[in-house]
Amino acid sequence: MITVDGQAARVLAAYTDLLVERGIRGATLEAVASRAGLSKSGALHHFGSVGALRAALFVEMRAQAGRDAEEMRSAPDAAVRYYLVSSLDRDSELERLIDAGYRVAQTGDEAALEALRACRDDWLEALVAATGDEVLARMVLFVGDGVNHNALMSPPEGDEVLTPAHVEALVATLEAMRVPGPRA
Repeated sequence: MITVDGQAARVLAAYTDLLVERGIRGATLEAVASRAGLSKSGALHHFGSVGALRAALFVEMRAQAGRDAEEMRSAPDAAVRYYLVSSLDRDSELERLIDAGYRVAQTGDEAALEALRACRDDWLEALVAATGDEVLARMVLFVGDGVNHNALMSPPEGDEVLTPAHVEALVATLEAMRVPGPRA
């Protein structure tokens, strides 16, 4: 966790995990406290309500997505590869935060949608800066979304639809599409 540490991080991680595993109805304060190994009052000491936990989730998600986008900005020649290969990883802390954010967003929570959009916009901005091509950047973003979606559906072994070799071929194809100068 970037924005919290110690027991607060345990509480936020428990909330995130419960959202991913059980959905919003399963992420009660009692369940969060139990998962974090604290009493309900111990969890409330760090986050005064489920609403405060939800807000902390969005702050953490945006912070980690921002760090992810900064990683792409720091190595623009590797940004396409970084984004697509990281889209395969379904078990990262960032991915779990995003999955939890989607669970909340599915209830119509506007703050969740705003946080998810901000993450997407930051990644897109980093990809545009790296590729110098807004159309190509959007293609990379959308392909990454598809890679991530298919990684979710893929069995642990033997999937012929999506393998690291397929992602490498996508990277090579998209990198070959770079053209000199900006394209709108």
